[in-house]
Amino acid sequence: MKIKDAINRVRWKYKEKIDDYVIVIKDKLTETGLKEIPFTDIYTVDNNYLYLKGEDTIIPLHRVLMIRRKSDDALIWKRGD
Repeated sequence: MKIKDAINRVRWKYKEKIDDYVIVIKDKLTETGLKEIPFTDIYTVDNNYLYLKGEDTIIPLHRVLMIRRKSDDALIWKRGD
């Protein structure tokens, strides 16, 4: 499944519990090299980029590594799957 499809599936299928989901991206500026972005921060997604609400932040989809559910640490989608 493409990352765009996985993001949209979570956004629409689990919209009542959307605050329980995060996207994990590669981020050179963090100590771990990873950063979690809550699904509540997502404005939209297209074939190449993830756009965040209220910011001028645009994240290339190739930086997205996984989608995770926080409550039970379940892996919803992972790059390469």
